[in-house]
Amino acid sequence: MASRAAAVAGAILAVTLVSTLTVDLGPAVRSLAEREATRQLKRPVHIGPLRILVARGIVEMRDFSIEGLKPTDRPFFTAKRLLVTLDWSKVVARRPEFVITSVDLTDWQMLVEKWDSGDNFPKIPSGDEGPSSGPGRTTVTLRQLRASRGQFAYVDHEMGAEVGPHRDELHD
Repeated sequence: MASRAAAVAGAILAVTLVSTLTVDLGPAVRSLAEREATRQLKRPVHIGPLRILVARGIVEMRDFSIEGLKPTDRPFFTAKRLLVTLDWSKVVARRPEFVITSVDLTDWQMLVEKWDSGDNFPKIPSGDEGPSSGPGRTTVTLRQLRASRGQFAYVDHEMGAEVGPHRDELHD
C-alpha cells in the first residue's frame, strides 16, 4: 500500500512539474528570433526575455518592439508582454499547421504614420514571391487576439491629421 501511495504521489509530482515547466530560451534563441523577425519584416525587431511554458504551449516575450522606418523614428510597435499560445498537436502532421490559439498583448503601443511617399507599416511577406509548385508546406492560423492596456495612434503627415490618445506625445 505504501508503494502505491508513493507511486501516486510521484505521478502527481511529475504532472505538476511538467505542467509548470518554464524554460528560459536564452540569448542564443532570442538573438535568432530577433534576426529572423528583422529579416522577415525588413525592420529591426527587439525581444527581451524569451521563455516557453512547455505544457501549456505558451511562448512569452517581454519588451518586444518593432522599430520605425528609420533609426531616428519612434517605434512602430512595442509591447511589455506578448504571449503566443500554440496548439502543438497540429505541428507534427505530414503537412504541418501552426495553429496559434491566442495572442495576448499587454501594455502595448502602436504608431501608424502616413506620408505622401507611403506609410510606416511593416511589409509582411506573403510567401508568393517566387514560383509555386503547388500548395504551401505549412499553414498558420490565428484564432484569437486579445490586447489590453494599449494605445493606438495614427498620424497622417500629409493631411496634418492625428488620431490617438495623447496628441502632444505624438510630436517629439
